[in-house]
Amino acid sequence: MLSVQNISVSYETVAVLKKVTFSVEKGERLVIVGESGCGKTTLLKTIAGQIQPFAGEVLVDKERIKGPNEQLVPGHPKIKLVNQDFGLETFHTVEENIRLRLIQFNKEYIDFRIETLLKVTGLKKNRHQLAKQLSGGQKQRLAIARALADEPEVLLLDEPFNQLDYFLKTRIENYIDAYIKQYNITLVMVSHNAEETMRWGENVMYLNSGKIARIDTPVAFYDNPTNKKEAGFFGVVNTVRIDGKYYSFRPHQFSLGRNHENVIKINVSLERIVNKGWYYEHLVSYGKKTIQLYHYQPIKSIDSIYFKPLF
Repeated sequence: MLSVQNISVSYETVAVLKKVTFSVEKGERLVIVGESGCGKTTLLKTIAGQIQPFAGEVLVDKERIKGPNEQLVPGHPKIKLVNQDFGLETFHTVEENIRLRLIQFNKEYIDFRIETLLKVTGLKKNRHQLAKQLSGGQKQRLAIARALADEPEVLLLDEPFNQLDYFLKTRIENYIDAYIKQYNITLVMVSHNAEETMRWGENVMYLNSGKIARIDTPVAFYDNPTNKKEAGFFGVVNTVRIDGKYYSFRPHQFSLGRNHENVIKINVSLERIVNKGWYYEHLVSYGKKTIQLYHYQPIKSIDSIYFKPLF
């Protein structure tokens, strides 16, 4: 189990993390969301042993993780971090970067792991290329390969897929998903992507100004946010003003007729319909505002809708 206990981190006089406490069971997946600058990346680096907290401690299976002030080489062998700095050996080749993580294993296993990781990350043709010569997306893929190479117990991912095209992103996501299930690896991931958050998180932590504002399931965050800012991390929110008061609802949370209590009716005008693949986006106007409505079939005529406010 990963246990974070009363972690506080400051940069000079600025408090970045303030008494953050939570735990993640072995094999569990936690996604961290929040505004830029709220402390998400700092938290991952602290868990990985790369930042020294001035208070609190991080434990993995009851073993305290030492910070960089306490050891010559920062980090811990049980924990692997893929962050936005990539942390590659820039003057080594792609293959050498992976091989360096596998020196404790026998040759047959090393060769097998290298070939597997090069294939799944689409880096086979780059195996003899220096890491410093790679593009940003290629560096990101290599950082993922390195992190998975030696079977970590805790995998920390800081926006790991943001430079990948759809095909590679899907392939790497599927591999990581199967890999962490096979080895029962604990996953803590930072994401700004609502779809990623919903897919990966068994639980989600909403970090706000260095403090934990809420920990809950993705479905609970999506269906029952406590405010508009929180709701916005998990997808589109429509907001309308009626008699000076603002009301919000999700694009799919509407009906064309009253079907439950405590609903609000508004008159709208259909502007256009956009095919999004597995659903249709209906753009309707309400006063001077454009509202998005989602439905699995195109609705040719919309002049009024009913919705129940989120909060």
